[in-house]
Amino acid sequence: MMQRPIPQSAAILLCGGQSRRMGVEKASLPFGDEALLARIVRIIAPTVTEIMVVAAPQQTLPKLPVPVQIVYDENPGLGPLEGIRCGLASLGSEIDRILVCGCDTPLITTEAVRILFEKLTDPCDAAVATDIQRMHPTFGVYRAHVADIAAQQLRAGERSLHGFVKRLAVAAVPLNELGGDDLLHNVNTPEDYSLALSAAGLPPEKLPPAPSP
Repeated sequence: MMQRPIPQSAAILLCGGQSRRMGVEKASLPFGDEALLARIVRIIAPTVTEIMVVAAPQQTLPKLPVPVQIVYDENPGLGPLEGIRCGLASLGSEIDRILVCGCDTPLITTEAVRILFEKLTDPCDAAVATDIQRMHPTFGVYRAHVADIAAQQLRAGERSLHGFVKRLAVAAVPLNELGGDDLLHNVNTPEDYSLALSAAGLPPEKLPPAPSP
């Protein structure tokens, strides 16, 4: 039986990072027959009523499988917390719960996303994936009102995502409840990219050439 999107929900996908360790733009990396960002959009799309991509100014995004809203980072260089703030501020007032996800975690699953939404219960501000060592704020579901807390922190000159979640009432969701430790394998380096392709059962890919300086 096909599951319907969660009412009053959205997803914010963070794509504005500089990809220094990878050397090329991560969102457009080939991953099987789709781009990395397209894969993540496809996985998340069945769970939410709206998807927003927060991109860097002038960033070129790959073709995506469903319509998304694209918002360009108003204050580039402030890190992922500013991307979250920018995305939250751009959502409509009818949206109550928002998944935040990076564009470089291709092993997430639709089921893991649904579990995070289910774990966000009153009186929590967020449900965030957690391993033995730490929380992972870029795979979590947040209440819309945390936009104000993010803005306050940024005005104080604090950019830490972990500092941000420490200000919230958080339901910590262990990775083993979401699908295992590999779920949040980040594609930050060429080696990470190769490992992610292998874990997904896909053949190796050559990195596209780095853009000219």
